Amino acid sequence: MERCSLTAVQLTGLRFGPGHIHDISLALLPGRLTVVIAPDERRRRLLLRLLGGAGAIASGALVYRGADQHVDLATACARDVATVRARAIVNSANLPTPRPCQTAEQAVAEAAHTTVRGAGTELRALGHGHVIGRMTGELDGPDRAVLMIAAVLLHPAPIGLIDLTNLGDGLSRAWPRIEFRLDTGRSILAVTDAVCDGLPEHAETLLLTADGTLRSTSLAAEPIAP
Repeated sequence: MERCSLTAVQLTGLRFGPGHIHDISLALLPGRLTVVIAPDERRRRLLLRLLGGAGAIASGALVYRGADQHVDLATACARDVATVRARAIVNSANLPTPRPCQTAEQAVAEAAHTTVRGAGTELRALGHGHVIGRMTGELDGPDRAVLMIAAVLLHPAPIGLIDLTNLGDGLSRAWPRIEFRLDTGRSILAVTDAVCDGLPEHAETLLLTADGTLRSTSLAAEPIAP
């Protein structure tokens, strides 16, 4: 797998008032898990959109580095941004909504560009084997949320952005599946709405505060360089 990174430096979204986020600095590196605790749903969704290259950026840098490409998504043209998104970034917040007539494993396979069999295996590993064969229109809560989580984990893109908020008790099953992907060199950011049990020891944990900034939960935070 291509080893890629995504670095945000003082990133500010082009949105003001409730849900605004600003001065966001973090680095998504190969083989690294970054967890953002974001109690506010609006800020959580906006963070995913900005990092996924789908949100309007007011200022700052969002630098993608690949084997043969170095692009600041904050200033690049729309074509270059679209190329990076299609090639290197998969975001659970931007995946297509499953069609009601699809089974759970069909929806995951389509979103992840993988096989139906592989999608079923991933759903079982996440503790949701009971949704296999059921139509997505019948699913809600964690049973629906797990579809996009499974799709991100199975997707070939080297950078994965995942919203784990609605997974409920299945969260403990998600961490080993995420760690397995980290071992292949993927960079993964996971967002939740509260402090989680069972986090991998090596994960970097950040808090998206009420004023829309990121704060490290560790005792010492190193500055992010562009």
